[in-house]
Amino acid sequence: MSNHENAMQIIESRFKLLEAGDTSAVVHAELSMAIEMAHSCGVISLEEYAPLVQRHNAIYNEQARAAMAKMERYA
Repeated sequence: MSNHENAMQIIESRFKLLEAGDTSAVVHAELSMAIEMAHSCGVISLEEYAPLVQRHNAIYNEQARAAMAKMERYA
């Protein structure tokens, strides 16, 4: 398996956790670190990097909105 395939496997496994509803800060940090490391080491290109970051940001923002909505119901 190539470095690119390994990196994408790690990244996608964290996306799957988040998309399944995991809101753990640890998983968010692991995903962010995996994306940044893969790009900084030249394993993924800028064309691959930007959509991954956007996808992660979208998941994070949606989870934050859901958490705020839940908190507002109890206020």
